[in-house]
Amino acid sequence: MTSSNVFKHAARLLILPLAIAVLAGCSSTRELVKPTPLTQIDNKYPPKILWEASAGSDQKDDLLRIAPVESGDRVIVADAKGDVYAYNLKSGKRLWEAELNMPISVGGGANDAMVVFGSDTGKVVALSTDSGKTLWQATVSTAVEAAPSVGDTSVVVRSKDGSVTLLDAKDGSTVWSVSHNEPVMTLQGQSRALLFPDAIAVGYDDGEFAILSRADGRPLWKNQVALPMGRTEIDRMVDIDATPLFADAVFYVATYQGRIAAINAKGGQTIWSRKFSSFTDMSIDQHALYATDANGIVWALDRRTGEPLWRQSALAYRGVTGPALSNGKLVVGDKEGYLHVLDPQTGAIVGRLRVSGGLIDPMRTENNVVAAVTRGGDLVVFDLP
Repeated sequence: MTSSNVFKHAARLLILPLAIAVLAGCSSTRELVKPTPLTQIDNKYPPKILWEASAGSDQKDDLLRIAPVESGDRVIVADAKGDVYAYNLKSGKRLWEAELNMPISVGGGANDAMVVFGSDTGKVVALSTDSGKTLWQATVSTAVEAAPSVGDTSVVVRSKDGSVTLLDAKDGSTVWSVSHNEPVMTLQGQSRALLFPDAIAVGYDDGEFAILSRADGRPLWKNQVALPMGRTEIDRMVDIDATPLFADAVFYVATYQGRIAAINAKGGQTIWSRKFSSFTDMSIDQHALYATDANGIVWALDRRTGEPLWRQSALAYRGVTGPALSNGKLVVGDKEGYLHVLDPQTGAIVGRLRVSGGLIDPMRTENNVVAAVTRGGDLVVFDLP
């Protein structure tokens, strides 16, 4: 087996929550754990499917995480071959389709005017959200493994080699590009960068969280959220793959096999930090931070202190997505195609519905409507009662 295949094999095992490696007495002993069987619930609040449509070809390969992206009243999806489809978010009517003619492994990023996708070959393409017409093309150093971040005047693209590139949203020309040394072994995928008027927030695969100047890419401050520890390269993986959250001048950042932390945006000092392992996107409300850990346990943490408010372990090892918050409730999906509705106050499972195919992280919420893509290639749009 070549070194490339060894890496892909290890990464595949690590991102498959049904086959997640767990500690069994010591760091060198691991075993695969079966998904927790579902138990009967009082199904008071099952999700209500509004409409379903094609998201292109299936995503049976677990290294693919091509999630939907929303732009105004549109939801836009793509498949691994680069076929793109846009639908009206309310009615499900197909508005247009386009071909990128490039392989992709993650979803796009959008503003009201354009949606931008990056390819496994480093090609970046911007399409009009009105028509699907190609607006411009660009090239970055290596494969794009995080959804681009699209602002009014700039697009931020992350590359597999650790570089961050700022493109001009008008024509795709490179404004600047900065590099970052990546570990020998990482999880498949990267976290999406956050774009601000004067700064860009980036979580790297070595556990470092940094704020870069939007003007020239120089670091304004850094915070080493987690330190690589252990004897093997797999043990030392501390990727920031969950997209960081920002609220009330605080960043919330989670790492794989490391920590979850609240960081002051003014200077980068850690407000609180606790041991945690996660690679799926998080949600937040006024009081709590909601996250799914690497074992599929859903947590609510106090935003001020990081102390657990509750934990829901009934979905452990089921390949659970990160929690999406909509209409005052939480929803997660699993690899068997179940949507689970949780009470954000208690963590109790209060609703459940099965759809056709395992759910891909992240699910997107807009105006109390949730859009999700399944491994079978379906786009499912639903709301929570």
